Amino acid sequence: MNRPLFIAFIVLLSSCTKDPAEVYFEDQRNYYDIPAFMVKQVETLQSRDQRVRKHVTKDGHSHIIEHGNIDWNEELDAFKEADINRPAWRGEFKIDSISLERVFVITYKTDNEEIPVKNVVVTIDKDTRQCLQVTVDKSTKNFLYSSDQSLFFTTGEGYMMKGKLSVSYLFDSEYSIESEFIES
Repeated sequence: MNRPLFIAFIVLLSSCTKDPAEVYFEDQRNYYDIPAFMVKQVETLQSRDQRVRKHVTKDGHSHIIEHGNIDWNEELDAFKEADINRPAWRGEFKIDSISLERVFVITYKTDNEEIPVKNVVVTIDKDTRQCLQVTVDKSTKNFLYSSDQSLFFTTGEGYMMKGKLSVSYLFDSEYSIESEFIES
């Protein structure tokens, strides 16, 4: 009687091929993988030693900056933070897509107040299957502050970040950063 129980136990153990921690953290990508796309862009920009020209505006004051030696991981971190594949957000985004002549446009949208990423638009080239553009709209509101941010990344051209921060009874601030990739 002990032998069949022992054999059943061994069979049960051998059928578990993955560590439970691996299974728990396994993440199915239901939506476009923005962080993976941005990691590839960071690698490309770093390998080219890409320079950038930025037109920065904060509360009505503007200036232009040109520089190289950029930490692209830090520079594009706001895009990577827009990971709509987080397990807690699974199933929270409505997906809409449209097929145009040369591109395929996918839109992800949520009305969930607890999710700061409200809208994501991904434009993909039909021929090459490469992402051409990512647009992200983020919004956070609570009793202390409200923050709205729009991010635009165009492969091979540049990126833009626009935002507004309002802290209750203290201040309002608006900014925009328009960046274009330039030749070294």
